[in-house]
Amino acid sequence: MSRETVVLIHGLSEARHVWAKQQAFLEQSMRVISYDVRGFGASPVGAGNGTVAQMADDLGQILSAQSTGPAWLIGFSMGGVIAQRFALDFPELTKGLILIASSCTVGKPGQEFFRDRMGQVSAGGLEKLIEINSLDACGCFSLGDQALISEYQQLRVSAVKDIDGYLNAGRAMARLADEPMVEDLNQIDCPTLVIAGETDPYCPPRASEKIAQNIPGSELVIVPDAGHCLHWEACDATNKLIHDFLSKHSQN
Repeated sequence: MSRETVVLIHGLSEARHVWAKQQAFLEQSMRVISYDVRGFGASPVGAGNGTVAQMADDLGQILSAQSTGPAWLIGFSMGGVIAQRFALDFPELTKGLILIASSCTVGKPGQEFFRDRMGQVSAGGLEKLIEINSLDACGCFSLGDQALISEYQQLRVSAVKDIDGYLNAGRAMARLADEPMVEDLNQIDCPTLVIAGETDPYCPPRASEKIAQNIPGSELVIVPDAGHCLHWEACDATNKLIHDFLSKHSQN
């Protein structure tokens, strides 16, 4: 029996290496694809148009080129937004979704958050982006594990070599304020697990609750005492949730 495919989609200012804590255990039973989203890691921003739809289309091209057939998508934060858009635009290629610390819309505070950072980066260049990435990385953790925070800071700083990649992704996320996906989510018809960190300041549990309320049949789990990067901070708990969900719904 051939292995099913799982795709790992990272968040803003990250690269595919962010999934190291999940990839090893997933490879025991599944074919794993992790890639750098447009504008991050080794992927150039190219003709980025500042839309999540383009990022979802990028993934569609990756899967079509690799002839994987339908895949499970695991997306963190912005990666979860891309996964939702992909499931809407490419339902025939979507086996199921695991959405970690994500959202389906952006309120005014969130829109201001992205606009503020884009303004600072546009004015201050890569040096300012490194400063912002380091500060935002600290806010992703609730338990104060300095070694873990430092490791994540280094990953975020190294993930962006071109500010245009960050600006392109920031525009895509800010657009969710005017073009939310929430009203379309009832069209998603695949097994879906939504995971939130209890103390996440960036995508709080209510954001995950909104996703779960609108995707039919989806499951919601809130991980206690975990912040935004719960797949790092509560790695074992998150991996168990992923494992149990895939074991329940996949053919393996």
